[in-house]
Formats: sequence, C-alpha cells, structure tokens
Amino acid sequence: MMGNAIVAWILTFNIKRTKYTVYILNLAIADFIYLLFVAVVMLLMVDTMLNRNTPTTTTMFALEVMYDFGYDAGMLFLTAISVERCLSVLFPIWYKCYRPKHLSSFSCGLIWLLGALLSLLDNFTCPSQAFMAATKECTGIQIFSIIVTFVFIVPLMLTSSFILIYIIKTTSKKSRPPKIYLAIIITVLVFLISVAPIRLLWSLLYFKSFTNSLSALAFFFATTYCTAFNSSANPFIYFFVGRHRKKRFGGSINEALSRVFKDDETEQTTDVSTINTSMN
Repeated sequence: MMGNAIVAWILTFNIKRTKYTVYILNLAIADFIYLLFVAVVMLLMVDTMLNRNTPTTTTMFALEVMYDFGYDAGMLFLTAISVERCLSVLFPIWYKCYRPKHLSSFSCGLIWLLGALLSLLDNFTCPSQAFMAATKECTGIQIFSIIVTFVFIVPLMLTSSFILIYIIKTTSKKSRPPKIYLAIIITVLVFLISVAPIRLLWSLLYFKSFTNSLSALAFFFATTYCTAFNSSANPFIYFFVGRHRKKRFGGSINEALSRVFKDDETEQTTDVSTINTSMN
C-alpha cells in the first residue's frame, strides 16, 4: 500500500501529467484499494480463526465488493496500459495527431465504471453461499469471468507485450527504446505469472476438480497472496527500471519514476517531430 501511495503522490504532484501517466496513476489507486480492503478481510479471517469472532454478513459483503472492485479495475487498467502503448507503436501518426485529446480520462472513467459493475455483479449474483452450492447464476458468472480473463484480457496483454519486445529487439543501440516499454513488459509478465494461473486453478476448484474442503481455503489464501503480490510489485518495477545503473541504490523513488516517464515524454516529442517532418 505504501509503494502505490508513493507512486500516486509523485504522479499527482511531482511529475507532469501526460496522456499515458494517467493510466499509471489510476492503476496505483486501484492496487491501493485492493490491498487495503483485502488486508482488512484477511485480518478479520485470522481473528475469526483465533477468537471465533465472526464478522457480520453485511460487513464481509461490503469488503468483498470493494476488494473485487480494486482487483477488476487494476486488471483492466493494466490491459489498457499495454494496449495503449501498443497502439502508439503500431499507429504512430494516428496516435500523435488524431487521437482524441481526452481519451485517457474517458477510458479511465469507463474502466472504473466497468470495475464497479463487475464487482457488484459478481458479489450479488455469486456470494459465498451460492459459490459453494454452485448455483446456475454463479456458474454463469464463473464462465463469464473465465471468458473475459482468458479470451480477451490475457491475449491482449500477450499480444501487446510481444509487439513491445519486438520493438525493443529491432531498435538500434543509438536510439534506445523508452524505459516505459520495459516497465510494461515486466508488469504484464508479473500479472501473467502470479495471477492468471491461480485464477485458472480457482475456476477448476469451482467446477469440482478439487473435492477436499481444505482445498477451497488453501486456494483462497493462495489467490489472495498472489494477487496481493501482483498489486504490490508495480512500484518496485518502476523503481528498478528507472534507477540509475551507476548508483548502487538507484537514487530516490522520485528520480527513478521521473526517469521512466521522462523517457515517455521525450519519445512523444521525438515522434511528433518525425511525423511533422515526414508530412512536410
């Protein structure tokens, strides 16, 4: 939570806002929301196991809605970040000259709305009792979640990452690609390694691939810790990608983030000049 709060603070007050850093800022806020509410849920669960103090159903429902909201929004923001960067590479003239001015703000607002709708739909239609009973409504939600994750989101992330890797490989040493490319690739890779497999296992658990009752609790904690790791890793990725190699400890977080997003701004300015020259 501290890392995402620092990233949000620096992007809000210390770094000039660009059409791309808006996504990073909102991703940090979504990760902070997820980590905050999932920490409260985990503490309540530990208290229940140790002291037999069972929280009310309304309290748990509200907390689950909030951390699902943060998780869904964060996943959508990460997808939007990778797709946006991919479009800037594939269609540079459109991206620099014809892209709607307020597209980033509109997309972020739409993602927050979709995250809220997905969370409410999941928790109202498939609460914990319905999940254990495997109702028809809950089964439909699980199938919908699998389709959204593994048919749309994961392929989009993979395709965008492969395109960015190709750009990095084909870029000459004299014109090094921005550090933000590497940050996006690592961030997507962390998501695919830590969240996607455990998400698939959780779906298998729902469809009774695991019969032991202890498996449900074990996979719940595994899912929570893997997703928490994914939400916590991004600030460290930005820092290590943006740190100065000659400095042993890489300098301050502010300097590292500025270096990452300064490259992004420099690339935008260079591309605009190249496009204007070619058009003239």
